Amino acid sequence: MTPKEYLQQYRDAVRRAAAAQDHLDELRSMATRITPNYSSEGGGTHQTGDKLGAAVARILDAESRVSDELEMLEATEREVIGTINSVEEPFRTLLYERYINAKTFEQIAVSMSYSWRQTIRLHGRALLAVKNVIECHI
Repeated sequence: MTPKEYLQQYRDAVRRAAAAQDHLDELRSMATRITPNYSSEGGGTHQTGDKLGAAVARILDAESRVSDELEMLEATEREVIGTINSVEEPFRTLLYERYINAKTFEQIAVSMSYSWRQTIRLHGRALLAVKNVIECHI
């Protein structure tokens, strides 16, 4: 795994957690549209109770997945931020802004008062510093 891929794990975990939460929200929304059948006639093979029970089961399963994704996100966040904090300034600031705050190189250049080109150069050096930190922990 390259240093860039290692650092991008955090943003990937954020996206997965958000997708799991969106799925849960959609299931909850769909469950609110299940209406009861008040007639005494059996209307088919699927009863409303079965539909509601199945919807609740899907929601509980999705809640479990959201919880798992959030735990993985927290673990990834601790690991990646720990690695970023192991490198020196200004690498630390650049990496934090890029991989944790998801800023573009242009935004980072402005906030750090560097040219875009210098920010790109600094990013390359920061990735080498991360590579050294990762290799030391292996």
